[in-house]
Amino acid sequence: MDELSKQHGVNKITIRKALSELRTEGLIYSVPAQGTFVADPSVQRLKEVRSSAMTSVGLVGHVLRRESLGPYHLEILAGIQTELSRQHAALVLLPAGELTREVDYFQLVKKAHVDAVIYLGPIAEPILGHLIRQGPPAVIADAPSGAGNADVICFDNPAGAKAAAAHLYELGHRQLAIVTGDNQVASTEREEAALAYWSTRGIARGSIQRVKGDFSRESGVRAGELLLQGQAVPTGIFCLNDEMAVGVLDALRADGRYRVPQDISVIGFDDIFWANSSVPALTTVRLDKGLLGRLAAQRVMERLQEPSLPATFIRVEPQIVLRTSTGAGPNKMGVDLMPSAEE
Repeated sequence: MDELSKQHGVNKITIRKALSELRTEGLIYSVPAQGTFVADPSVQRLKEVRSSAMTSVGLVGHVLRRESLGPYHLEILAGIQTELSRQHAALVLLPAGELTREVDYFQLVKKAHVDAVIYLGPIAEPILGHLIRQGPPAVIADAPSGAGNADVICFDNPAGAKAAAAHLYELGHRQLAIVTGDNQVASTEREEAALAYWSTRGIARGSIQRVKGDFSRESGVRAGELLLQGQAVPTGIFCLNDEMAVGVLDALRADGRYRVPQDISVIGFDDIFWANSSVPALTTVRLDKGLLGRLAAQRVMERLQEPSLPATFIRVEPQIVLRTSTGAGPNKMGVDLMPSAEE
């Protein structure tokens, strides 16, 4: 203030008043024991814009890519958008692409200037834990996670897979096959739960055919073709998602030797909108993807308002939907314990 007083030929009271007005306008800021500094004008403009803008929520995930974003994730996305719109908040899509480094995730979120984040689908646990602890308020959706003190909302995949395995067993199917997905936690949970159920019913794991898929319809077609080429064609096929199940149905129809469900039963998982329009209509495990999206959006808005809320872990329960792609197998005995049909 002494230097400014001499330079401009005014007293210190005038200088102090001028600095106070500049500070009020956000053009300068003071740090105790360090001094007064000129503020970054771009930061000031950002504050002005954000003060008048609606709340923004970023959606970060590797699934937000053209090759990955299918009917399953679109329904979750729709649920998130519906709830955020209801709460007058904006959704900002932040595809993670091929990101693997923690610093790149932080830059992705930082540059978006979002108020909160929903992390959708699998992200490496150590990185996810740091993002939750050091980034803006956040919720993990559709990925079972132990990443620190985080809100997690996901599906009960083991319960759904057990219901699918039980359905095929109770229909009398003992020659069984699983079309697996990629290396996601959801795929592992579904496969292990089905194998565990059949094991308790005396069906050895080694007798169950397992064909690798990648959750795409094309991989389901390839899996169906491989199963039909084997010496022991299964009578019951459990596909770990609907897209692969529809692909298996395509392969069976193209082959022409086997009828569904008279010769081979096929059951899927997820209940995407393709399931009811496939030929025949697909028996599957319904996951309420819109509900999961809405719950994730609700929770992230609650956490934005109250960051100190205790973390929650919510599993959305599945429901089996019986259609016409499953029927009695060779070992069918007695009355079916499952409902006859829902649709």
